[in-house]
Amino acid sequence: MTIQALRQTRIWEMLTNTPRLIRLVWSASPRWLLLSLAVTLLGSVIPVVQLYVSKQIVDRVVHSINQPNLDWQPLLVWLGLGLGLTLTQGGLNQANTFVSQVLNDRFTLHANDVMLQQAVRLDLAHYELPEFYDILTRAQQSGSTYPVKVLSTLSTLAGQTITFSGLMILLVSFNPAIFMLLMLTSIPAFWVSVRFSGRRFWMLRKQTQSGRFADYLQRVLTNENFVKEVRLFNLSDHLLSQWRSIRSSFNDESSRLAAQQTSIRFGASLAANLGFYAAYAWAIVQTVQGHISLGQLTMYSGAFQQSQNVIQGILLNVALAYEFNLYISQFFEFLNLKPQIVSPPEAIAFPMPIERGLVLRDVTFTYPGASKPTLRNLNLTVRPDESIALVGVNGAGKTTLLKLLTRFYDIDSGEITIDGIPIEQFDLMELRRNVGVIFQDFARYHLSVQDNIGFGDLREYRNQARIEKAAIEAGAHEIIAKLDAGYETMLGKLFPRGAELSGGQWQKIGLARAFMTPAQILILDEPTAALDAIAEYDLFQRFRRLTRGKMTFLVSHRFSTVRMADRIVVLEKGRIVEMGSHDELMAQGGLYERMFSLQASTYGELPVR
Repeated sequence: MTIQALRQTRIWEMLTNTPRLIRLVWSASPRWLLLSLAVTLLGSVIPVVQLYVSKQIVDRVVHSINQPNLDWQPLLVWLGLGLGLTLTQGGLNQANTFVSQVLNDRFTLHANDVMLQQAVRLDLAHYELPEFYDILTRAQQSGSTYPVKVLSTLSTLAGQTITFSGLMILLVSFNPAIFMLLMLTSIPAFWVSVRFSGRRFWMLRKQTQSGRFADYLQRVLTNENFVKEVRLFNLSDHLLSQWRSIRSSFNDESSRLAAQQTSIRFGASLAANLGFYAAYAWAIVQTVQGHISLGQLTMYSGAFQQSQNVIQGILLNVALAYEFNLYISQFFEFLNLKPQIVSPPEAIAFPMPIERGLVLRDVTFTYPGASKPTLRNLNLTVRPDESIALVGVNGAGKTTLLKLLTRFYDIDSGEITIDGIPIEQFDLMELRRNVGVIFQDFARYHLSVQDNIGFGDLREYRNQARIEKAAIEAGAHEIIAKLDAGYETMLGKLFPRGAELSGGQWQKIGLARAFMTPAQILILDEPTAALDAIAEYDLFQRFRRLTRGKMTFLVSHRFSTVRMADRIVVLEKGRIVEMGSHDELMAQGGLYERMFSLQASTYGELPVR
């Protein structure tokens, strides 16, 4: 769909989004929503009644002039009624402010919760596309505030409509032409609002990608992961200049649009003022000629001013509802994304225990947006208690293969089965509970040590004995014991009193998280890159003992570790080119033998100490 066609659909989207929006706000806080509507509608009746009270007061004052026996009681009653209405209006205004704030806070929480739930539902493939981040950024900018703004606008619009209905009766009874005059002179302001709200929306939407780039530059300038290199290579001025250029460009474009809107809005305001004073002059003429009383002049002049304000308010709120719905469409655009990898309606129970093993049969897989498959026609059978090492140069497909076992992606063709059951037939949560993985880029949570390890099995999240056992198995317990608060120590420098760990120490924490899992299939994808060769060898020796009887996969570029596996699978350009034990592969003299010999020769050149 072209941009022009997309723009033409927005008016219809404004109408179709509104019921969905109301349901969304209703689900956040139905009682506060009803209370907000009640306060708004009640307050909208008072202005019309106040005009009538003002008329009665003025007429009674004029009638009472030069009266010898003045009866003050009726006048005081009307004055008291006017005061009561004013106080009621003030109370309702304060109540509306309070109710709106509570409703806004509750909905902001609810909207962010809905957005985060959607974010965790979506497939990993979404997070590898730049277009997704544009959609996500726009949803984050629009979702938490604009739905409440639309609801508040619609609520105000309903109240203004009630107020206008009462004023319209007064105006039409006075002179229908005056009513039409006030309506027509208010339309230019409405046109200006609609035109420029749409232009500003499309300006901001066009800036999404460059805005994300500016935000990224800002993170680079302020994030601990970049701070050393930014200073080492003197990048500060260069990056700051790029950030400033983008943001200044945004400000210049916004200023030009605001200047155009201000000049045109002045002309619209002039038309509205001319309409009001023309109506006011006609009412004065009618009063001087004796056709209406002074009280009626007061009432009608107030009605002229209020009606024009209400008309402009109604039209402005229609324009605002249109503008806000443009932004809400971005929130719903994100919520409309659908995950493709989901649990089947009638999932098959995961085998407990695995008896026959894992089979990959003619598996081919292509990443979303890629032109060539990453894996081609893979065939592999793994026993339930077998240890498999995956070897190959970077980009050979090792990590990709492991991601397929957890159904981060679905394959293009072929079949992956566990005990003869395709993994697509398992419940996703149950599958991933039985496939424990720690990747090289494992998460470093700036939370407590207990959190970082306990996340490996949330069911044992507070089992201190289990957590300590996993830490001991991963070689992390001694590190943790030296921290100020032990397992309660916050990690990282993002929050106060946090402890920063070295890369190797973090990896031991990550491995402890992997050892928490009760999974029957364990995967270590280069998790020991920050450990020295001796530490890695020691870790894998213990890993083998701890995982005896389980299916394990390990990826490492250190062949001294790889040779400990029962079987080694060599990948090249997405295909399995060799398979066997270390001795068998060395005897074949193929890719594995060349890679092993090259690494061994490198170690051999190191000086002996």
